[in-house]
Amino acid sequence: MMRLLRVAALVGAGVLSAFSVVNAQTTAKKGATAKPAAVDGSKIFATTCVVCHQLDGLGKEQLYPPLAASEWVLGDENKLIRIILGGLTGPVEVAGETFNSAMPGWGPVLEDKDIAAVATYIRGSWGNKAGPISAAKVKAIRSATASRTVPWTVAELAGVK
Repeated sequence: MMRLLRVAALVGAGVLSAFSVVNAQTTAKKGATAKPAAVDGSKIFATTCVVCHQLDGLGKEQLYPPLAASEWVLGDENKLIRIILGGLTGPVEVAGETFNSAMPGWGPVLEDKDIAAVATYIRGSWGNKAGPISAAKVKAIRSATASRTVPWTVAELAGVK
């Protein structure tokens, strides 16, 4: 009875939805294991990337490069993952315009699945049409670059295969 009152209070406070309670009860009754929710790359983008790259993916003129139609986003996923994990510093040309600012690395903050989700999101948003990136790919690159302590430069990324 007390458990039912606590659940009802949580639903009333908006912490739980009635649907989630019913769904959880149904899953428990069936003895099934609930699948973890997929990571939403748009939410990660909105909390980590939007300040510089903007909601429309066009960046901030002369400060931060666009992600829409960016050769860095649409091109080699190995380079994109390294940039998100470790950051980028120094001049970079995007769509014919040179930007010279620093992007922080998100590797210390985001998990592999989060980086995969945000990379997949930007590769498929604002007219971009590039394939998804897997958490396994991010994990492999994170492992291969684990000793790196400074942001990438364009010259260093040129040697990445």
